[in-house]
This record gives sequence, structure tokens and C-alpha cells, in this order.
Amino acid sequence: MAIRIKPDQAVPVLLDRLRKAKEYNGQRTRTDDADDADYLNSLNSKFEEIEAELIRMNKLFSRIKGWEKDVIEKFCELEQKLDDDVFKDPEMKTKVKDPEMKTKVQQLDDITSDVEELKKLIAKVHAEVARQLTMISTESTKQSTEVSKEWVGLGIEDKIFESEAMHNLFASFHCVESSQVKMCLLCLSIFPENSEIKKRPVIYWWIGEGLVAKNANKTADEVGEEVFQDLLNEGFIKPSKENHNTPSVNSFIVDPWIRRMLILAAKKHGFLTFSEQRTPSNGLRRAFLRPGNEYYGVNNGERVEDLLTVFNVDEQILKTRKEWLEKLQKVEVLHLGRWTSSPKYHIEVENQQLVDGFGSQKHLKYLSLRGISRIENLPRSIVKLISLKILDLRACHNLEKLPQGISALKNLTHLDVSECYLLENMPKGIENLLSLQVLKGFVIGRSGKSSCKISDLNRLKNLRKLSVRIGNEEAQQEDQLGSLGNLSDLRILTISWGVISSEPGQVSLRVSLPGSLRKLDLRCAPLRAVPEWMWPGKVENLEKLYITGGSLESLAHGDSQNWKVKCVRLKYLKKLLIDEADLASLFPEHMWLQKISCHEMD
Repeated sequence: MAIRIKPDQAVPVLLDRLRKAKEYNGQRTRTDDADDADYLNSLNSKFEEIEAELIRMNKLFSRIKGWEKDVIEKFCELEQKLDDDVFKDPEMKTKVKDPEMKTKVQQLDDITSDVEELKKLIAKVHAEVARQLTMISTESTKQSTEVSKEWVGLGIEDKIFESEAMHNLFASFHCVESSQVKMCLLCLSIFPENSEIKKRPVIYWWIGEGLVAKNANKTADEVGEEVFQDLLNEGFIKPSKENHNTPSVNSFIVDPWIRRMLILAAKKHGFLTFSEQRTPSNGLRRAFLRPGNEYYGVNNGERVEDLLTVFNVDEQILKTRKEWLEKLQKVEVLHLGRWTSSPKYHIEVENQQLVDGFGSQKHLKYLSLRGISRIENLPRSIVKLISLKILDLRACHNLEKLPQGISALKNLTHLDVSECYLLENMPKGIENLLSLQVLKGFVIGRSGKSSCKISDLNRLKNLRKLSVRIGNEEAQQEDQLGSLGNLSDLRILTISWGVISSEPGQVSLRVSLPGSLRKLDLRCAPLRAVPEWMWPGKVENLEKLYITGGSLESLAHGDSQNWKVKCVRLKYLKKLLIDEADLASLFPEHMWLQKISCHEMD
């Protein structure tokens, strides 16, 4: 095939050849020689890297065709208008005051406007192509942070910032029409190069600073998800390795070149300040916690009392003083916890004083202690944070209880205590958080007068997302899950079971699911067969079904209907006996299917 004549057809051909090479290499890896096996496995890794690059190029060809089509359509529209009657009066016989002349003038104004739009579209296409090609060319040659520091010392970084490639990337930023998307994008410049960033803390930051907010039809969370999807679609961010080929992206990476462009844009637009090493520095009412960074003061004569955002970039031992925290009278975002799943970003508090300083921040909207070790409890003063909307305590592994009086947080929309495994129950008062939309990590444990139960959540009419953890077998016997069906607006439900000593099938699971449910995620469920409450007729609106762990042996059911599920994920179901034909029959409308470590399915 003449690749020079048809370059867009070259990638599929190369992908096909690569697939055959991988198959051949896969057969050769079945060898008893350990050295040969290691070499062949490394070869497979190289094949996968090349394959990823080719797939990315293929997508770029498709996008270029789409842009070409848009430009041609605009030219056709312009050509049609130029052929209209507005140019059919060459001798100018029409009098200036005639209504017909006013119409012609208006038509000329419209044509002028169309020409300007066309110029913008062409500029956008040029910038987009340049940005995509730049990213592809640098994908396989990513530089570490240490190399970047070396480049700064040699002046190479400065030359990069002045290069033609950087100019093209900067043009692509200016082609983003939404100022909201631009500001959200600039926030990503603070993270270290090649970091794997969790989506949720970033969206929470946007909400806390007011960069995204609810509107008449959508919650702030939904608006944040739309902005995130825009950044993904435009190629400013890309899914992390674990999120490739999945229907939803929970973590992402910013290409090093894009990050450099964002640093330049953030400085030029007065959004953030950076040091000579291209790391975020304190200023413009934002402070960043970093090793060796003196964050008890701020730059340029600003006062601590005027800070709006404090964000922990990579400080691992939090030594923040109680007195310093109490000065943050105007702060709206206090992100002290983790923003990545990387184990090298372990965070712990030096002493309990960190949390004792909460309570005076009356304007605080977002507080994150996510993943911070050595926090055993929260002070009662935390309920004085009257403006708080998001409280992220996820993976605070030493946290033993939540404060009484939590019902005072009337504006709270998000509460995340998932992976807080020392929590034995939920305190009374949560059922009075009437603004709550997301509640993760609700523990069904030892019941008592001061414990909140699932049935108490019926008052939460705005609740859209709920995750429940059943802590022990005693809690299992309480049948609280039967009250879930009363949560009429619930969209996403996750249920996790702890240690169950009874044999699967002997445990009675009386569960009721709301008809509004879109996603169901079951983890370590003590089930052998599909219970009636999971039958297709009971969950007609279900779009995603995830089942992880447990003793499920079959997905057969007694319903005459089929599931309308679009996304199916089955993981670590060692006893599940099912083949591809059965799956296609049970889920005829599925668009994505993932199966990992399932018996008779790998």
C-alpha cells in the first residue's frame, strides 16, 4: 500500500501487523528459560507502547477529518451568501434610502461576521493539530522531575517556553471558548510533572473555589463532570494507564508539554504564581504546601487572613500550626489530603493540633483530609464550619468516630468516609443533612440509640449517590438494606460486605432497590445466585452493573426480561460459570464488558 498517498489508512495496517507480531511473540513466551521469558515479556511491553501510540495517531486522523469537514461546510455557506442578490447590483442602482439597500447592508454585515468565524475556526484547527502532534512526539520521551530541574539550570526550560511548539500549544488554550473551562484547566498546572491525578479531588476544588456551580438543571458535581469531559475530549488531559478502555475516567495525567503551557498561561493571566523551578508558589490569595516551603506566610505583602485556597501539593508530614489555621478567616478551599493514589505521597499529621484548629473558618466550602494518617477523631468545633459543602475523609484509616452534632453542617452536600475501616457506626444527625447529595462509606455496624440507620436516610430527598459498608455479621442480620428502596432519587449505589462467617446462600439478604437506580456496585456479596431484587424487571433503569468478589456461581435468573445494562464489570468471581454466549444473552445491550479473574471466563 502506498502510505504516502493514503496516510490515514496506514495506521490500521500497521496495527494489524503489530497484532500478528504480538501473537507470535506470545507463543514464544511459553519457554522454560527464565532469561528468554523476561526478554520476551519486555518485548511485549514495547509492543503495547507502540500500539498505544498508533491508536492515538489513528484518533488524530479522525479528528483532522472532522475539522476539515467543518471548515469546508463554512466555506460552502460563505460561497452561497456571496452568490446571493447582495452582489447582483453592480451598477448600484438601488438607492441608499431604499429598504432593499438596508437589507443588503445587513447581509454584508452577516458575511463579514461569517468570515471572522471562519478565521477563528481555521486558527483553532491549526492550533489543535499542532498541539496533538506535539503531544504524540513527546509521549514516549517523558522527562522526570529531576531532568526538568537540570533543564532549568541549563536554561533549556526557558528555550522550551519560547519555542514554536509552545506557541502553538498556547494558541490552543486561547481557542477554548469557555472561560470556566479555561480556569478549571489552569488549576492543573500545580501538580508535579507526570503525576497521576484523581478526578474527584480536582472537581471538589473547582466547586470550593466557585469555578463550577449548580445551575437550574444540574448539580455542581454534574457541571464539574461536564468540564472534566470537555478537557478529556479536547486532549488537554488523558486517562491514566488503569483507566484506559474503561467507560469512566477516575484518574488522569497532564502531558508535560501541556503542563508547561498551563504554567505559562496561569502566569500571564494572573491566575497563579510559580517559582523559577516551575513549581507553584504562594501568592494571589493561594498557598501551596510543599517540602521546604514556608507556608506560614505568603508573598507580595499578602496576609494569611486573606487566603482563599490552601492546597497540599506534596507535603508528607503536616506540621501546620493550630494558630495558623485559625487565622484563615476567609479560606474557601482547604485541601490538606491526598490527590493521587501513588504510595509515594503518604501523608500524616505530626500531632492532633492540625484538626484542633478547625472551626473558625466560616467561609470554608471544601475540606479534604483524604488519606491522612494518625487522625483518630475530629474535634466538635468542626461542626462550626457553617458554609462547608464538601467534607472528604476518605481513607483516614485511623479515624474511629465522627463528631456528634454533625447535623449542624446544614450546607453539606458531600460526605465521604469510605475506607475508614475503624468506624463502627454512623452518628445520629446525618439524616438531618437535608442538602446531602453524596454519602460514601455509610457503616451498618453495631446499632444503638446514637446510631443512624439506613431507614433514617429517607429524609434525604437530594441523595443521588450512596455507598454502604456492612461491617460484621451482626449488622448483616439487621436487614437495614430493605429500606434502600425508599431513597426515590438514588442514582448510584455501592454495597460492600465485610467478613461473613456463614456459608454463602445461608445468609438471608432482604434488599429493596429504588427504581431510579442507574449504577449498582456489589462487593464481596454473600450470594451464590442472582436474588430476585436484582432481576431485570426490578431494576429497569440500571445502566451499569459491577460485581467484585464473593461466591456468585451463576448470573441466571427467573425473569422473562433481560437486563438493559450498558456497562458490565465482573472481577474476582472464582466460582462463576459462564461463557461469552451466555453473557451476550443476559446483557444484549451491553457496550462495555470487563472480566478479570473469573472462572471459565479469562
